[in-house]
Amino acid sequence: MVENSGSVFKIKVDGKLYEVDSMEVKEGVFSIINNNKSYLIDINAGTSNKNFEVTAWNKVFPVDIIDAEEKYLMSRGKGAAGDDENVISSPMPGKVVKIMVSEGQEVKAGDVAIIVSAMKMESEYKVKQDSVVKEICVAEGDNIDGHQPLIIVE
Repeated sequence: MVENSGSVFKIKVDGKLYEVDSMEVKEGVFSIINNNKSYLIDINAGTSNKNFEVTAWNKVFPVDIIDAEEKYLMSRGKGAAGDDENVISSPMPGKVVKIMVSEGQEVKAGDVAIIVSAMKMESEYKVKQDSVVKEICVAEGDNIDGHQPLIIVE
């Protein structure tokens, strides 16, 4: 998460929020002030527009930008998103297009349970293991939040 107001930025890194004052001193070189300490940071382009090498404290740190779009694309091949094998959810906000199962129904691993539209694309979310649909938490046409439980299986 990055929010800015002039040269002051609120940046969330690994769950921790930082408020920094930043100024580009020359192309790719930034002066950053955090907690009354000044740091000189050199940012060099990597292999893509979301990949960089940051030099600070005489060390090089590889940095990959993982935004909402990237999380979505990474999760597409994984079926249901999230850590809980029994919860089917979408990694992004969207709209429920079609529910393919009903409560109490026995489903097999790989069966499509729900179709969600997000970012002008429809994605199928599949059951990860043979199970029974315990609860359907949404209805067709509902707007959903990212990581909101959509279907629970057991």
